[in-house]
Amino acid sequence: MLYKNLIYKISVVLIIAVLLLSGCSFLPEITIDRPLQIDEDDYNRIIEAGDIQEELTDDNESITEQEQESRLTITAVGDIMMHMPQVRAAMQPDGSYDFRSVFHEVKYYLERADITIGNLETTIGPPEKGYSGYPRFRSPEEILEALKYAGFDVLVTANNHSLDALEFGLEYTLDELDKYGFMYTGTARSIEEKNKHLIVEKNNIRVGILSYTYGTNGMEAAVSQEKLKYMVNYYNDYNQVVNDINSIKAESVDLLIAYMHWGYEYHRTPNDEQKNLTELLAKEGVDIIFGSHPHVIQPMEIKQVTMEDGTEKDVLVAYSLGNFVSNQRDQYTDSGVIVNVEIIKNNDGVSIDRVSYVPTWVHRYEQGGKLQYEILPVKEHNDYENLSGEAGKRIQSVWKETTDMLGLEVFKVEY
Repeated sequence: MLYKNLIYKISVVLIIAVLLLSGCSFLPEITIDRPLQIDEDDYNRIIEAGDIQEELTDDNESITEQEQESRLTITAVGDIMMHMPQVRAAMQPDGSYDFRSVFHEVKYYLERADITIGNLETTIGPPEKGYSGYPRFRSPEEILEALKYAGFDVLVTANNHSLDALEFGLEYTLDELDKYGFMYTGTARSIEEKNKHLIVEKNNIRVGILSYTYGTNGMEAAVSQEKLKYMVNYYNDYNQVVNDINSIKAESVDLLIAYMHWGYEYHRTPNDEQKNLTELLAKEGVDIIFGSHPHVIQPMEIKQVTMEDGTEKDVLVAYSLGNFVSNQRDQYTDSGVIVNVEIIKNNDGVSIDRVSYVPTWVHRYEQGGKLQYEILPVKEHNDYENLSGEAGKRIQSVWKETTDMLGLEVFKVEY
């Protein structure tokens, strides 16, 4: 082994020295009249070992640098809607509901992320109150069980249907979200809850999430004005939005997401309000903006914004993620997109490293005399054996519609 001869020589000398110092009289007196000699082979082995040690030190320093780099994947989808045909499709023979099969095909894409976010565009109600679809949504709690099964972590709740069941519906919905272990933001049961920001910490990265809506379909007029001060986050009070941003930034977040319920329904391009709000939110410190409400996919871009100090900042904005699930069947309303954002944190700060997306389509079909729904990841080449005729043609059209809208160069498509 390395150093064998050298170690043997040094060991002999050390043993003798220890024995002499201890005063052992039975040993003969030994005189060392020259320094310990190390032959050339031993010397070369020592030098080589030193090189190895330096290489190991360099490796350790490299590992330390790698450990200082953290990565995080955020996945977001658009509107999660529950029309009555969907509710009836999920009803089981015993009267319970099971929505899990709706998400079987996209579960993989949702649960692999560190943080998965969606817009819950319905209230949850107890069975004794019954369920309803458009225009005032109230759904069974089992939809939450299915969303948890699918891999969702965060549900944003500020949208135009937040007050469909007034104060009771809003509060009951949040109670059920607590029951199923979801994180959420956008609505609140108290002023204290409104002022408590949602910050998700994963992989040593702190992500702040805010959620706002343009309105609540006029239902705010039927709600206590005192409660309305905290129940729903509206972005028309921009001073409050700025205060929220400054407040959450003060809690040392690394990345800030704003989920905005905005735009014109069924318009495939963002309006001026969306563009102006994007500029304002970015200048206040928002890094990623996810949009919902139009029920169709709108463009996605990395927008370069000039900050007040003259520096440039890149902000990812997906103006509308479309319908993730609904009963809407008109062209463009039957599709959505799963957006994946990979975040990197290192000594240079926090930045977006990569953005990709998965086109999706809601397949509605009949089985056993009953409607069924499933969200399918859309692929360039149709390989779903159960799709034929119009369904097969439609899913291929969705691929083209989505990739034409979002592109294939800046944002990579996954399937």
